[in-house]
Amino acid sequence: MSRFCYFLLSLCGIALFFSQPAASQTPGSVRPISLRAALNNPKISGQYQGILIFKKLVEERTGGRIAVEIIADGILGDEEQLAEGMQQGTVDFTIHSSAKYANSVPEMDIYSPPYTFKNWDHMKAVMNSPVNDKLVQIVMERRGDHFVGVYTEGLRNVFTRKEIHKLDDLKGLRLRTMTGPSELGAWRALGANPTPTGYLELYSALQSGSVDGAENTMTALIGMRFHEAAKYVLRTAHNYMAMPAILSGKFVKKLPKELGDIVIQAAKDSAREQLDWAIEFDRNNEKILKEQYGVKITELSKADYEKALSICMSQHIDNAKRIGMESEQKLIADLRKKY
Repeated sequence: MSRFCYFLLSLCGIALFFSQPAASQTPGSVRPISLRAALNNPKISGQYQGILIFKKLVEERTGGRIAVEIIADGILGDEEQLAEGMQQGTVDFTIHSSAKYANSVPEMDIYSPPYTFKNWDHMKAVMNSPVNDKLVQIVMERRGDHFVGVYTEGLRNVFTRKEIHKLDDLKGLRLRTMTGPSELGAWRALGANPTPTGYLELYSALQSGSVDGAENTMTALIGMRFHEAAKYVLRTAHNYMAMPAILSGKFVKKLPKELGDIVIQAAKDSAREQLDWAIEFDRNNEKILKEQYGVKITELSKADYEKALSICMSQHIDNAKRIGMESEQKLIADLRKKY
């Protein structure tokens, strides 16, 4: 075939190409809007499961117009860096511990101290009270973001390398705890020696004996294999974890109102669904720890529980004064009496 024939065929091909509708104009080929959901916890965490719920709700309800990209394992940084990413527009949805988010919004520390919540029903009641409403308003005013609810990893207890049986056994114990001022003050008041240790370094610290124990959920014991180095749990039931779920205001503002409303509601619904899922997941993991891994769980006596609560109540009051949430702390305490 001559070069001239090739030339004619090429022209026909080009003409045919330009005669077709552009791919971006066909209904199913519009590229979805990307929503980046990031967390510093691994895929085995309850937080990750909550993000999966959020992803499913968003993508179903928007008909695929928004696609949720999940970035786990701290790839985009720790909680402080993720909070900064929300402000810079590099993170659109994330989960924090209340103590860590308090670095950005100090009032969120109202949920941090040990024994803030009596049980899950008490915690849920607070989440549906003016206390939470005020935090929603503060987060929007201070950060421009949507505080859409709380996730959880479960109920935190003390776990140790050597068996302990009562509150007095905490005295002098080198315990890896949360590092917020309210937590540190409470654990010192309870007699423990809070020992700063990176979460990812905790397993080796337990193995080497540089810490005597830590406090976390049953889910964390299994997920991070802490039970291999610390097979004893004292059920202190000191922290029904309330972990703020934050949706970027910057992201929502970029959306048409219809889509923005869908994403906000999906985030709220994911928090409610994740909470119930994670509570049950943590309970099931307790059974696995006892039956499959031989972890021994000792119940804290009622007298010791009341003593620990009394010690921590003064910490609650001091913490509330520090962050200007005295009336909210009183409401939390009043709601406790109903449960």
